[in-house]
Amino acid sequence: MTSADKDKIYNFLEYLYKFYNNKEYIYSDPIRFPHEIKGDTEFIAFTSASFAYGNMKAIQGFLYKYFENAGSSISSLNTDINNSLYYRFQTKEDVAAYSKLMKKVYDKYGSIYGLFKAADAVTVENIDKGIILLRSHLDEITQGLNFLLPVPGKSASKRLYMFLRWMVRKDDVDFGFWNEFNKKSLYMPSDTHILRLACNLGIIEKNEKGKKAVIKVTDFFRDLNPEDPAKYDFSLTRLGIISGCQYSENDICEKCSHQKICLFH
Repeated sequence: MTSADKDKIYNFLEYLYKFYNNKEYIYSDPIRFPHEIKGDTEFIAFTSASFAYGNMKAIQGFLYKYFENAGSSISSLNTDINNSLYYRFQTKEDVAAYSKLMKKVYDKYGSIYGLFKAADAVTVENIDKGIILLRSHLDEITQGLNFLLPVPGKSASKRLYMFLRWMVRKDDVDFGFWNEFNKKSLYMPSDTHILRLACNLGIIEKNEKGKKAVIKVTDFFRDLNPEDPAKYDFSLTRLGIISGCQYSENDICEKCSHQKICLFH
């Protein structure tokens, strides 16, 4: 990548960040729940990120019911399976087990942040240790729970890395609660939008997924912004979710309000 190409990409990303990275657009993302729902924000955020798979309507429908039924505060969390729900790959038993896991983690470590610090998982090299320690507190790892809290290294862990972005970065969208965790240690959460962008820019091969792809994508963004590689996640995904961008030139481009500065048009 030439310096001119790098400057063009950087300027486009900064433009998108200034346009999308504000509370006006959080309605389109699971981060709306920790912003909107009163309670233990970290717990609400982790739960919202963990169940953030499928279409947004289904995600929102489940999460509203979960927080209504189970509660949004750890101190009064309802772990009764008879009061539990199911969601796609998670049975009622899985969802109840998840609630019990959260109760157990908060009782022992005080917070998920406390668990990550106990696992020495506050650097890019050790991030995965946090989820390994979390999984170790499950009484049984069912298929549904294994999907919900996947083994690091075998998965892109996009929901975990999205949650970490929320907790570590601080701006109008992200909370920045975890002040001992440096944002330059974050991975770029790599959902279908980010992977499509990365493929179209030649960062990864077509259909390349998993941890290897995440590392390549993160390295690309870290080269552009070494101090804050996950900075553009929310704004880039809003470009796809709200504006319908395919991260390549197509018929949609003619109606797009960003075409004058667009990287793809």
